Amino acid sequence: MGDEIKNGNRQFNVEMKKCIFKGCQGELEEISYYERNNWITVEYQCKKCKRKFTVKIET
Repeated sequence: MGDEIKNGNRQFNVEMKKCIFKGCQGELEEISYYERNNWITVEYQCKKCKRKFTVKIET
């Protein structure tokens, strides 16, 4: 991970708040963030059901 990302100077801001599974609606916690070439990858974990999600965005 680049120094600018470690220090919070991200080029993009991706925010997901709630679990996407119907019936859960638990709060999501960001567990990793990567910027590589023209892709952003953010990994989240639900605090309630403990499922993990990966969100990939092409820029």
